[in-house]
Order: sequence, then structure tokens, then C-alpha cells
Amino acid sequence: MKKIYTNSKLLLLLTAMLMSFAALSQESLEIIGGDLTLNSDTMYAVSAVYADSSGTAVTDAKINWHTEPGYLGKIDKDGYLTTNHSGEGFLIAKYKELRDSVMLKVNGPVKDDDEEDDENEMDDEYPKIKIVPDHIKVEVSDSVELRAFYIDSTGTKIDTSFMWSAEPTEVGMFPNPEESIFHSSDTAAQGIIIAMLGDLADTAKVTIYESRAKKEKKEKREREENNRGNQLVIEPADMVVYTGHEPIQYEADYKTNGVKHQNADFIWSVSDTSIATITEGGLITLSGETGMTLVHAEYSNFKASVELLVVDSTVDMEINTISIRRVLPDGHELKAKTFKEGESYKIGGLPYPLNILNAGMLHFPFGCIDEDIEIFMFIPEEYAEVSDSSTEVTFTDEVITGVKFSVMPVGSDTIVEPYYFNVPVNLSLVFKHDLLDSLGVTPEELDVFFAENTGFEEIDEHVAVDTVRNKIYANIIHFSTIVVKQGNVTTSAERVDPIPETELIIYPNPFSSAATFQFAISASSDVQIAIYNLFGQQVQIIAEKRFDEGTHRIKWTGDDANGAPATSGVYLCRFIKDGKVTQVKKLILKR
Repeated sequence: MKKIYTNSKLLLLLTAMLMSFAALSQESLEIIGGDLTLNSDTMYAVSAVYADSSGTAVTDAKINWHTEPGYLGKIDKDGYLTTNHSGEGFLIAKYKELRDSVMLKVNGPVKDDDEEDDENEMDDEYPKIKIVPDHIKVEVSDSVELRAFYIDSTGTKIDTSFMWSAEPTEVGMFPNPEESIFHSSDTAAQGIIIAMLGDLADTAKVTIYESRAKKEKKEKREREENNRGNQLVIEPADMVVYTGHEPIQYEADYKTNGVKHQNADFIWSVSDTSIATITEGGLITLSGETGMTLVHAEYSNFKASVELLVVDSTVDMEINTISIRRVLPDGHELKAKTFKEGESYKIGGLPYPLNILNAGMLHFPFGCIDEDIEIFMFIPEEYAEVSDSSTEVTFTDEVITGVKFSVMPVGSDTIVEPYYFNVPVNLSLVFKHDLLDSLGVTPEELDVFFAENTGFEEIDEHVAVDTVRNKIYANIIHFSTIVVKQGNVTTSAERVDPIPETELIIYPNPFSSAATFQFAISASSDVQIAIYNLFGQQVQIIAEKRFDEGTHRIKWTGDDANGAPATSGVYLCRFIKDGKVTQVKKLILKR
């Protein structure tokens, strides 16, 4: 039975705060009450007071709420927090540029002390089936994996198999009724989804919608099909190869009304020349570096592109497991997807609002982690507005799209954020042309950022934009909140705390041609980063100067003080700050 708590001291606290606000000369926002410890499946009335610059409390201020991490709970429009998942984090209130937070701890499920009431409730409500969420929004001609639970007579959720169906048939179908994969129709419609187990059943409302971007894309495709228009295709298609792969010959075909042009002269290029180079004839030669590059072909006004992902299978022979749990805004988790290092996760089949991530991709290179991890993936509520009455996600701060990743090592109950990788992870996200047009932004101006408390930190690794398939690619050194927005534009989120000191991060490690050294300092400091061999001899000083407050990255290409290539082996890196050795890190060079 869901428990509902209200803040009994609300009136006294509110009165005291109103009196104190009268003496203030600037705007303020404060959450009423202190840190919270609640049980899961609990409702709690949250409240905060906003005072304007005159110290007057504004009673009708629309305060935005969210939990951090987002899976801890959800706050509805009436100001009730419903806890969903055990863990620790923060309850955060935001209004304009103001923000306040308190600690939030959610304990695991507990049984109500009133056993007699529990028995009556179980007789009335259990066993039963529950589909989550209870309202599913799917884009036309899309597919989504649904989830339901069987709840037994003790109130325990059991993940099992159901018989699935949809009514009316105009909304879509389940190709296999014993599997929870729903395929939507190719036209907008409304209906219900049904899950059955024996004599038990549950229903969820389903809305099939068509976004403007998809409608325009379909109309364009229909025009091309009707006119049997121009088409440019590259072969081979998207590829994943190992470093050291022999040169790859790319070919392109250009057709008009289905007829191939025999003498078409294509212009070839790659988005990242540090990974591969390409000749005028389309021959790709790998450089030995890992990462993703786009292979482009152009003819007249037509363009095509494919992905080329280069990975290194020799980095780490111990393969770790990644489990991704997709979390809806109401806290419900979709069925986890599990795979291993060296594999790619194609983002797809997600319901609204996570469907904005569909067609994206994550690739976890060999050696990127040294432990099994669980990843919680959800919409970053601090930058997004999700409406029950709409099928679109609206981002703030000129953000085009975004995703938040929270990482928990297997065997731990603590979120590590940010979670750094030994080797950068490859991420691609989809953007909408119509949204760019409305903001006056061209695809070439897009960039990928880490969204920090101190603002948006630009990712300085190679970022590539595919204007053909409306995707943007980046190498991600850590998981936190990642957004796509216009580059070279000064924007800022409210600054809550000073930049924290972080330990020295070296990636990739081991490395073959270049390693990146990343550190963050909270105040301007003299920093020296020096490389030594195991005999204690100094090999190279890669940094020696005064650095400003913030995050810094420096690359070392593996050369010694004379500019000659250092030999393969184990080296030590000393991080010296203001004359003191604060860290010593081991790194491995493999030529």
C-alpha cells in the first residue's frame, strides 16, 4: 500500500522563511525541510519558497523539481514526490537561474506494519498484472519493447512471460504474441495494449503518433520513389574493423531513375584523418589509431556517408559486461540490455520520451572498462521538459538533444559520476533538422558537450556531423550528462559549487601512439607532469606551467626529451602541483 506523508512543519517553516525573506535584497530559493530518508513506493509532499529581490515570497512561482539520479523518484505537478528505486542522491528545486537541493535517501521496499490491512488489500488487488508505463507513445512505423510484471499474493513483482495483443488492429501488432515487441502502424491511431497471464490481464493506453520530422522524411521518400529519382550509395556499408586491417576499397553508385551512371567522378573524404586517410579513388588506409570516422562520397549536389569504426582487440584480454537499463521519467525501468566490451549497442525500440534516442549508437571498445558495470540511461530532466499531453520533448538552454548516463559498478550500490573510461566510448545521437531550422542553427555548427554544474564543457575529441543521416558522433571519455547544442556559443548553467579537484586520468592506457592526460584544479596552480622510466630516469616533461582553475587535457605522443620515440614498456607519470608530488600514475606504451 502506498504511503503518503505531508510536511507537518510546513506552515511554521513557511512563516519563518517569509519573515527572513523580508530582510533579503536578492532573489532566493529554498527547499522547506532538510535532508530526506524515505522508503521506496512512498509519496511525500515537497515544497520550496521563492522570494524576489524585495524579499517578497512569490506564491505562484512554478518551481521545477527533479531527483538526481533521476531513477530515485518523480515529482508530479502537484508537488508530490513518489519514490521508485532505492539509492542515495539529491532532491533538487529550480526556478529561473536559482537552485537548491537537499540529500535524498530511498530505502528498499518495506512491509506495512498493519498486517490486517495488507491481507485485505491483497485479497482485493493481488495477484495481478501490471504493464509499465500505463500510457505508451510510439511513433508511426516504429517498434518498442514493452514490459509487464506479475505481482503475486505477497505483492512481490515477478518478471515473467505474457500473451500480448493490441486493439484495435489499426494501432499495430505483436508479430509474436509471446514476445513483448510491439510494431506500430504506419498511421496515427489510439488504442490499448493487453498483457494476459492465465485469467489475469492488464491494459495500457497506446498512442501512435507521427512527428513532423518523420512526416517530412516520409513525404520526401515517397516523392523520390514516385519520381524514381537520384540515389547515391556507398559500399561497403557501416563497418567495424581492427587496427592493422588491410586497406579498404570503397565504391559508390549514382543512379538516375534507376539507371547507373558509368562515368561518375566521386569526391571522397573522411571526417577524421587521424584514424584513416582516403585516396581520390576511395581507397582507405588505417593509421593505427582507434575511433570512428565517417567516409563521405559526393557527386554533383548529392552526398552519402557510412561509418567506419576502428577498434583494438589487443588492449584488454579480460572482457567485461555492460548492462543498460533504460529509465522512463516516472522511474520505471525497461528490460535491461546486456552485452560485452567490443560490442555496439544500437539504441532503438524505446517508447516516448526515450524515443528521441532511437537510431543512436554506443560502442564500447575493448579495454574501455576493467569491471562489469550497470548503466542507467534517461532523459536529463534538468535540461528537458516532458509533457503528458505532447509527443515531443522540449529542451532548454538551446539544447538540441541530450541523454544522461549514470554508472554503477556491479556489486556496488553507489553511482560513480562521472564514470571515466580507460578508452573513450563512441557515441552517436540523432538530431532533427526542423528543430535546427527553428533555432537558426546549421548542422555544421553542432557540437557535443558535457553538461556540468558550472556550464557546458565542450568535448575536445573529434566530433563528426553526418548531414545525410542527421547524426552527430563523438568520443566520450566519461559518462554523465551529454548534450548536443550549437558550438562556439557562450552559455552557462548556474554555478553551484567550485570546480572540484579530480585525480589525474590517463587514456587510453595502454597506448600505442598518443595518450591524453586529464586533470581538474579548483584554483590557479603551478603544475608539472613528468614521465619517468622504471629506473627513475626522466624521459619527458609534457607540462610545466601555471594552469587556471578548471579542467585541462594534454597529449603525449610517446617521445622522449630529444624528440625520439620512447621504447615500449612501463612508465611512471608524476603529477606535481605547486611544488608537491600529489599523484603517481603507471602507464604502458605498446609500439
